[in-house]
Amino acid sequence: MGGHVKNKGNVIRFPRSASERKKILRESEDKRVRLCLTLRIATGWLLVIATFFFLLVNYRMFTPSAIQRLASTAISGLRQHEGDVTTIVYENGSFSDAALYGNGLAYADSDTLYMARPGGLVSQRRQLAYSSMVVESAGDYVLAYDRGGHGATLLNSVAPTAELTLSSAISTGSLSASGQFVLITDEQGYRTAAAVYNARGEEVFKWNSSEYYIVSATLSPDGKTLAALCFKQNGVSLDSHVLFFSVSGGAQTGDAVIPSALGLNLIPLSGTTVAALCDDGLYLTDRGSKTAKELLTYSPSDLLAFSANDGMLALATRSYSGTARADIRVLSENGKLSEPISIAEEPSALAVSRAGTAVLTSTGVSVFGSDLTPLWMNGEAVGARRVLLTDDGTVYALYAKNTRLFTANSTESEELTQ
Repeated sequence: MGGHVKNKGNVIRFPRSASERKKILRESEDKRVRLCLTLRIATGWLLVIATFFFLLVNYRMFTPSAIQRLASTAISGLRQHEGDVTTIVYENGSFSDAALYGNGLAYADSDTLYMARPGGLVSQRRQLAYSSMVVESAGDYVLAYDRGGHGATLLNSVAPTAELTLSSAISTGSLSASGQFVLITDEQGYRTAAAVYNARGEEVFKWNSSEYYIVSATLSPDGKTLAALCFKQNGVSLDSHVLFFSVSGGAQTGDAVIPSALGLNLIPLSGTTVAALCDDGLYLTDRGSKTAKELLTYSPSDLLAFSANDGMLALATRSYSGTARADIRVLSENGKLSEPISIAEEPSALAVSRAGTAVLTSTGVSVFGSDLTPLWMNGEAVGARRVLLTDDGTVYALYAKNTRLFTANSTESEELTQ
């Protein structure tokens, strides 16, 4: 009876030791085998080095507080289906200030900042001991500061990146898309001061003013120039000045005068050009100008509302043409002021974005395109306290206890004719 006999001489026993296996591969006569081994070793070391640098740069993500916030976000996400996707309900039934952020809203109540999305998802909840919280957003950052108090916090989508407690009271602030921010304070021994901080909360420039009162300050888009809107006494009148400073060098690089005007807000445009909104008109200037260019004049009592966002400004002034009650104009980032459109009601609030301009009145919200072409309106926004407009044209109407979202396709939206 015959059978199959294995030829044990043809069996190659592969070493169990990793070092012996590597030695065999290194000494292989096949160049491809040796190349594959070299690439595998190099890839392994690259992964180790990349992991080390990732942990070094993002170590804050692995702190106990960050892990706790991540777990809270995940739990909130599981409950997202419970809410209405067109409504953001305030957790404590109130809000003091709010700003658009990402695909949702950053809002504050009496002592807590929330990063919320429609449907009930709260990605961050940060309790802050601020008595009068102001919220601003730009790019991937949110700035919350205590007006009249001493605290300021900068956050990104994951966690706070800077938390400050200043020795002087904060009067106002501004935020750039890079995470740099400016805080204006009532500085002891001076009239006011403007300080620039990076995204880690480190002070990179400070100007203490003993001659001017600083009303508003902003950074140029590249973050290299600080512009400050100030005023000082000139005999019996007040003159406004737009002063420019080099953030890195600290030197003053420009001074544009606006005679007999009280500044209200400063809006950064392209380059070092800024728009100064004053009580008597709208002015345009840049770092090299000695005087500001007048774009629009009005009586101080005729300025009804304004809104600035992302290098644009929308403003409403009282109209004196026919039955119209208000004229709406938009200043683009290239410094061009649009022709006015007239509306039959005085606006209670404005919002401007890349999508256009939203106007809130006693009959609802009306939305105009970037060239002020009438688009749509919705009467259900009656009673809102403020409106915000996203770059895709969605209106966030902020009420006392919640925020509702409206679009051109909402149930009660209808075409707007002018």
